[in-house]
Amino acid sequence: MAAGKSKIIYTLTDEAPLLATCAFLPIVRTFTAPAGVEIEKADISVSARVLAEFSDILPDDQKVPNTLAELGKKCLLPETNIIKLPNISASVAQLKACVKELQEKGYKLPDYPDSPANDEEKAIKARYGKCIGSAVNPVLR
Repeated sequence: MAAGKSKIIYTLTDEAPLLATCAFLPIVRTFTAPAGVEIEKADISVSARVLAEFSDILPDDQKVPNTLAELGKKCLLPETNIIKLPNISASVAQLKACVKELQEKGYKLPDYPDSPANDEEKAIKARYGKCIGSAVNPVLR
C-alpha cells in the first residue's frame, strides 16, 4: 500500500448476512470516498472457502485464492483495516448444499463423505471441515 493511501477490506459473506453486507457497502463507500479511502472487497463466503480449499484439484479457470488465509496474514499488519460483517457458521447440511450447488455449476469437487471409508475420504472430510462452523472468526478476531 502506498504511503498516505488508506484502504479498508470489506468482507463478503453468504445468505442473509450478504443482504446486510450489500446494503451497508454503499454507506461505507459514501463516507470513505471524500477521505480517499479505498474499499477492497474480500469474499469469505462458504463457497469461496470451499473453492479455495480445493483449488489444487480445480482447473485454472475455476481456482480462487484463499482469501480467508490472506486476511489472516493481513490482520497481523498494523495498517490493516477490515470490516467483517456477520457470516454464517456453516453446518454440514449447509456445506453439502453449497458443494452440490457448486458441482451443478460445473466445479469438479468431491462429494462430502458423511462416513469416510478410507484415508482419501477422511482427508476430503478433514478439508471440508476447515470450511464449516465458525471458520472465519478465529482468523479475523
